[in-house]
Amino acid sequence: MVPDLVPGEAEFLEAARQVLPRRTAELLRGLHDFTRERLEAAALCRTRIRTAHEAGDPVGVELHAFLRESWGVLDGLAREVSACMAHLAPEAGPGPPGGMWRRCTFYVLRRTLHAHPSTADHPVSRLLWEHTRTAPALPYRRLSFLYNLSLFLPLWPLPEPGRLPGRDDVPEAARGSIRDAGLPPCGLREGTREIRDWLEGLLGECYARLTDALRTATR
Repeated sequence: MVPDLVPGEAEFLEAARQVLPRRTAELLRGLHDFTRERLEAAALCRTRIRTAHEAGDPVGVELHAFLRESWGVLDGLAREVSACMAHLAPEAGPGPPGGMWRRCTFYVLRRTLHAHPSTADHPVSRLLWEHTRTAPALPYRRLSFLYNLSLFLPLWPLPEPGRLPGRDDVPEAARGSIRDAGLPPCGLREGTREIRDWLEGLLGECYARLTDALRTATR
């Protein structure tokens, strides 16, 4: 048995196996593996960032990969949530479990659950909305800021070695597309570590809430 990378993931998958239709539970297992792989890949990218930085080499490629993998964790989580909520609250329209999932992104799933009366107050919906929209955590703000910046400037040079950029470091040509005006710069190691830790915490809390929701559905 593969050990938990995130606390509670085994309990979540077991609850899903017991409650969801067999095909949906099997699909969820594959979706969960994708999320887990993205989290592991982000950790590997962070190691490569540290190695490149210590050698005095550019870190643009490794940092871009870290941001893509980290955001992939959120999109992967969204697909897992969608598979569960399509069974628990199909009227909310999170998407059919047998679909291709191309339109199921973190942004879309978060908005869909928040907008529907039957899921707006659901613990999972509240978690995602409050932690990333109403009062977004600093690591999420940083990830969102840097990920969106990387879409326009994938290999932009860091303003200073070992420092992640803040809003004032964004090239003028890209400022109209980057929203977070108050984000300060921070250290490279510190910032990437905080993003990694925040992602693991969000996954753990979300899995715990999904587990509770699935178990409640069987009572």
